[in-house]
Amino acid sequence: MSLRDFLFHEESGITLYCGAAEKVASLIQFTAVLSDPPWGADTATNAQRFTRSPSPWWNNVDTSRIVAHERVVGDKEPFDPAPWLKGSAILWGANHYASRLPDSGGWLIWDKRRGAEDMAEKGWPLGEAELAWSNVIGTTRVFRNLWSGLLRSAEKGEFYHPTQKPVALMEWCLGFLDENDTVLDPFCGSGTTLLAAKNLGRLAIGIEVESRYCEIAVKRLRQEVLPLT
Repeated sequence: MSLRDFLFHEESGITLYCGAAEKVASLIQFTAVLSDPPWGADTATNAQRFTRSPSPWWNNVDTSRIVAHERVVGDKEPFDPAPWLKGSAILWGANHYASRLPDSGGWLIWDKRRGAEDMAEKGWPLGEAELAWSNVIGTTRVFRNLWSGLLRSAEKGEFYHPTQKPVALMEWCLGFLDENDTVLDPFCGSGTTLLAAKNLGRLAIGIEVESRYCEIAVKRLRQEVLPLT
C-alpha cells in the first residue's frame, strides 16, 4: 500500500492518516512527536464508572451528561516508545512506561485542579495531574487547567475520546517545539493535537487507527479556528 491509501484528510498544514501508527509513520517525514499514546495500562475508559460515590464530593455533581466510551485500541499491550524518540518528543502518560524511556529532567506536569484545589482536599475523585516525558527541555514545567470528568475550564460538553486532552494543553506543548518542526501525533485520537497546531499555524501530521475518531477529528478541524489561550 502507498501513503495515499491511508490519507483521510488534508488541509493547509494539517494531514490526517487512518491506519496503524508505525506502518504509516514509516512512510512519512517528521521532525517532532507530540502524543498521548496508549499507556499499556488497560485503562478503564467507560466514563460511567465515575457515577459511583467514592466521597461525599460527588453528591453535588451532575453526572447526567456522562459519556460511555469504549476501550482504547492497543492499551492492553505494553507501549514501546522507541520508534517515537528519533527527534524531539513529548509523550503524555509516560509515568506508565518510564522504564522504557531515557532519563530526562524535562517532565511536563498538567495540574488538572485549577480553581478547584479546595475540592481536592475534600477527596478529589480522579487523578489530580498527568505527566509527560520530553527531551526538549531540561527542567519541569507545570500547566494548570481544570479538566476532570464534567469539570472543565473550557470545551465543556465536548466529549470525543476517553483520554481526550484540552486543546490549550497541546498548544502549550507545541510552544516547547521548534516552530519549523513538522509535528507528528501517531495516536491522535479525536485530533486535539492537529486542532492545536491549526490554531497556531503549525505543520502537523496525525495518525489514528480507528476511523470513527478520524471522522470526529475532521469535524473538529472544520470548525472555526479557536482563539489562542
